[in-house]
Amino acid sequence: MRCRSPSSFRHEGFPHTTIDREGFGTSMTATEYGRDILFEKKGTVGWITFNRPQKRNAISRNLEAELRAALADAKGNCNVLVLTGNGPAFCAGVDLSEMADPAERHYAHGGNSWGETNEILRRHPAVTIAAVNGYALGGGLTLTNNCELAVASDRAQFGMPEVGFGMFPGLAGPATIRRIAPKHAAQMILTAARIDATTAERWGIVNEVVPHERLLERADELSQQIAKFDPVVLDYSKKAIHDIEMLPWAEAITYGIYIGAALRAQTTAARDGIEKFLRGQPDPGQGANA
Repeated sequence: MRCRSPSSFRHEGFPHTTIDREGFGTSMTATEYGRDILFEKKGTVGWITFNRPQKRNAISRNLEAELRAALADAKGNCNVLVLTGNGPAFCAGVDLSEMADPAERHYAHGGNSWGETNEILRRHPAVTIAAVNGYALGGGLTLTNNCELAVASDRAQFGMPEVGFGMFPGLAGPATIRRIAPKHAAQMILTAARIDATTAERWGIVNEVVPHERLLERADELSQQIAKFDPVVLDYSKKAIHDIEMLPWAEAITYGIYIGAALRAQTTAARDGIEKFLRGQPDPGQGANA
């Protein structure tokens, strides 16, 4: 596994690599990764590691810029991305030492760079898996929610501490409200109390919980299972998963048919898969031994 050299970085398709970071009151320029974000590739699976363990992987301006650079570098090269953290935390949210003066004016139509970064993650063609190794608080919970899949260590904890700072969790709140029962979301937001990994699985924040020492192994198993599929199919399926949840039933059915037509126009994966099945070579999830 190795990273591409910094000289080969490309950011096409990712707008706002230089933006005004309204939430922090300063500018942020995307550069190469390697300090606060580590990126490695294993075949068509990319591993993104948050690397500020002394700060519980809190989101600094530089970490966010490096994350965008790694996501740009992975575009077109990875079918699956695994996100995890170095040290005792997955991601403990925004680095409060870099927050703007609360008295500073924030414009109604101003940007929110962390929201834009999460949108880049959601729109990335690779399927994303959160391997939650520890604390996932505020922005870390947002990341967990915005990954298509999430596996948690039995040591992981999840929470939204914003109310204790006199704020509403502007990103983690909506992302969590859309994914779990309203009473559960209200409990997390209004008490600011953390929940453990078992509760997070029961409430639907993560797919499964594994012993801490098996976390990366399980994330690798899951990523390899997904990465073997056609990248165009994965890309459009990811898009459909995010888009359909917002549509009424009838529109969702129409949209699903559109996705199928788009795939048939761009890849032979469906035809090839059917032919393999009829030859007695079923893919995962097919046949008697699925």
